[in-house]
Amino acid sequence: MLKYFILNIVLSLAIVFLVYSGFEGYKAGNMLVTGLSIAFLVVLIYLRVVLSKRVRALIQEKESGKKQQPAIKQKKK
Repeated sequence: MLKYFILNIVLSLAIVFLVYSGFEGYKAGNMLVTGLSIAFLVVLIYLRVVLSKRVRALIQEKESGKKQQPAIKQKKK
């Protein structure tokens, strides 16, 4: 779970950096930098959504596993 937490922080920082660089590129009139920033921004937002779905599924698996374990222990007795 720590791996996902660190990856989320890195993605968040990269998204903030790309928003800033896109804004500054637009102010400077450099449309290449702005376009690349927007393209990478879309990719990083997609990756962050995939990460959040994966973490949500992982949490649900752990919760369902905890609920099923006591039932299995009762059957063994």
